[in-house]
Amino acid sequence: MKFKISISIQISIFLLILIFIPIASMMALHTYENQQLSMMESSNVQQGRLVAASLFCPEKISSDEAVALLKNMDGNFDARIRVLDKSGALIADSSTVENDFENENSQASQTQLSVREMNYDSAVNKNSEKSNSDASENFIYRLLSIPVRIYRSYFKRPYALKYDSAEFYINKNIYDGEEVLAALEGRYGSATRISYGGQRSVTLYSALPVYNSLKEVCGVVLVSKSTYKILLNLYELRLDLGKIFLWSLGALFLIALFLNFRISYPLKKLSRQTVECADKKGTVRFEDFTGKKRRDEIGQLSRSFSELVKKLNKRIHFADAFSADISHEFKNPLAAIRNCADILGNPKIPENQKEEFRQAISEEVSRLEQLLNGIRTISKLDASEEENEFYLPVNVCLENTLNRLKKNYPQTRINCNSSEKTSGVKLNLAEEPFVRMVENFVDNAASFGDRIIISSDITENKKTKFYSLSVEDNGKGIEPEEIEKIFNRFYSNRTDSEKQNHSGLGLSIVKAVVENSEGKILVEKSTVLGGAKFTVLFPVMNEKNLKNK
Repeated sequence: MKFKISISIQISIFLLILIFIPIASMMALHTYENQQLSMMESSNVQQGRLVAASLFCPEKISSDEAVALLKNMDGNFDARIRVLDKSGALIADSSTVENDFENENSQASQTQLSVREMNYDSAVNKNSEKSNSDASENFIYRLLSIPVRIYRSYFKRPYALKYDSAEFYINKNIYDGEEVLAALEGRYGSATRISYGGQRSVTLYSALPVYNSLKEVCGVVLVSKSTYKILLNLYELRLDLGKIFLWSLGALFLIALFLNFRISYPLKKLSRQTVECADKKGTVRFEDFTGKKRRDEIGQLSRSFSELVKKLNKRIHFADAFSADISHEFKNPLAAIRNCADILGNPKIPENQKEEFRQAISEEVSRLEQLLNGIRTISKLDASEEENEFYLPVNVCLENTLNRLKKNYPQTRINCNSSEKTSGVKLNLAEEPFVRMVENFVDNAASFGDRIIISSDITENKKTKFYSLSVEDNGKGIEPEEIEKIFNRFYSNRTDSEKQNHSGLGLSIVKAVVENSEGKILVEKSTVLGGAKFTVLFPVMNEKNLKNK
């Protein structure tokens, strides 16, 4: 399935996924809460075990000893500790160790004790209630907890329905909770009840049996502690995570805005420019795209588009100029052939004149064939897109070509000087274009002089080694203002009579061969013969390619 989603939307989706990382961390708070509860229960058990071990007695627990023990602890405990006898009656309570315990069975004392029991946890945590209000009543906390409160209201029963209230032991003379009964049977007992005193928390109860010297259960140590502090810590953690979430949301919004202006918007603009850069007729309107100066992938893409459009524009101009040049060059021979044909159709023309017109037609046809061959060669070189690896042994090819050309130009003195450095050199160039290039150089030089010197050597720069081929003649040379023109198609500075045997495409073909091989061509005056000197440079095949060959 293919989805058409813009880059800006994809970035936004990705950033939204990142936003849920702080939210996902909130899910770990459940594990944190369970660990805290487990540690709290373990702490209760350890404190209960210490008290139970300290209350070891021959037969039964003494209330005076139990009260004295709790007083001697001097408040160095973080839970409420109560000591029960083997019947479950309360004989000592860490929350009332400062009172006279002799009247504990009176109604007034029991009522006072009950009131203190109800307010014990609130008194212990009274310094933390402000923090609770600050965290749970914070606007950010309440705002971010709306989904949780909705879920609890409609999909989850309140946790208060699952547990008894911590008021279970208030106004009771005998403690008969399930945890106490388990301890009286010699087992560890535990229970969880909803805290009182207005706290939204639970209280953990741990009951441990006390043994006498006969290894009989003679009492129970009941340790209880509210989870209120854990709840406060969770409130603060949730609030901190909520603040991190909001800060992350703001930061991600700014990042999304930045990426939209730095990535999405430039790409849209670049796409629009590529559509508008050419009209319906294919005429290129502009070549520069937005973001060319950027040093990132968008800038690289923009520069690539600009380079592509420049090449296309150059290709279009080449095709237009080429067709115009062909039309112009073909016009004269065709007009001459038509005129001669019309004259030959006249019966009054003498036979000897008809032969002259037939000869003229034949010459114009030959000229057209020569033009067509040159055009075919240039088109073939210009349209070549294949990147084949050629390994031309240049010295052997040059020697064979010059031996044949010396026979074709017997009245021209052709000398060849090859450096020993060129021995064994190979070029990434096909034989046919190389031979055609040498032939055109020699033909061009022979038409202006009768002496030609061809020399080859190896030149190097810091990165590349080049094969250098120079062709010099003793002709009239080339004026500086004509150097750029001589490589144009159909251009020639010859006289009209000299143009009959030259199409004006020779040096154009040479230029096409050199450019297709990523070479260079230089034009200067010959210091030896005084005429023109053409030098071409071709990159030499490196040793790695030759070994692979």
